[in-house]
Amino acid sequence: MDRLQSGAPCPASLTGRRFYKPMPCEATSQTQPAQAVHRDSAGLHGAFLTRSLLLILRILPMWLCVLLTRPGALLIYCLAGPQRRAVCANLEAMRPEDGPFICWWHGFRVFHQFGLTYLDRLWHLHFGREIQWELTGAENMQALRDEPGGVLVFTVHAGNYDMGSALFASKLGRDLHTVRTPEQTASLRELRSKELAGQELRQPHLHVHYNECGSHLGLQLCKLLQAGQIVAIQGDRVVMEVSATHLQIDGMDFRLPRGPLVLAEMLRVPCYPVFLSRQGLMSYRAEIGPAFRAAGEEVALDEIGSRWLVAMHAFLMRHWDQWFVFEHLVTRV
Repeated sequence: MDRLQSGAPCPASLTGRRFYKPMPCEATSQTQPAQAVHRDSAGLHGAFLTRSLLLILRILPMWLCVLLTRPGALLIYCLAGPQRRAVCANLEAMRPEDGPFICWWHGFRVFHQFGLTYLDRLWHLHFGREIQWELTGAENMQALRDEPGGVLVFTVHAGNYDMGSALFASKLGRDLHTVRTPEQTASLRELRSKELAGQELRQPHLHVHYNECGSHLGLQLCKLLQAGQIVAIQGDRVVMEVSATHLQIDGMDFRLPRGPLVLAEMLRVPCYPVFLSRQGLMSYRAEIGPAFRAAGEEVALDEIGSRWLVAMHAFLMRHWDQWFVFEHLVTRV
């Protein structure tokens, strides 16, 4: 952070309870986020599964690995009860016309797509296989690049966030700061840190920040935006004990993180939606939408959230099978 220039003082709400409601900034050094678990395991949150996959990918051809992803995803789908129920609950709210069996099947499709995306990620980061990218919204990309000050990029847990961030940073030609939630076990955190550190070395415009204990992340992001940097935040998932807000669209209630909306409201920076979707084996599409909030525009927090929800909802209804959120966030109203 020594490269940051001092700007106007950050709003108090970014360093207090409005941004991290149960965890004010002064308490972060004593309070461990709810998602951070130090106990390692061989389950979904440990590094054992990923290391086993890496061994398999070294031995088997790509076509066979893709073929085996379906039974592997089905096994995990049956065993991961809480995650399965959360995905199905979201799908029931988003697609009420589907019956229980179809909803269950669609939930499996989400797990299957996640497995295929994860294999692409491992092939790219650990074996150097190239990703094919399609970019839509080139005019919006240019407008984002030409913004004179800080920019807040909103995205969702879809496609491949880590690979997409590196591509986006390379195309922008400007520094891009991304935000991640730390993994739940020490072994997986170590593995992810090595992967992302390698990406930062290969792509000097990419900077990864972790929403973890003692990081004072709200203050850091505030300073970055005031210094004219681009910050990318996933604005669809409420994890740890982050303050949430409820917004409605098309008969659905979405529980979304409040923090990104507070940043946008207080700093009055332009906000752009960017979405990633998997098109096939090692093939992805990046969609850059027009700004849903202009620089300097005075808009209330709920209105910013509603505009973001319109863009997010349109994408999710087209790519519901790639929304990799394993918490119950959507209900019918």
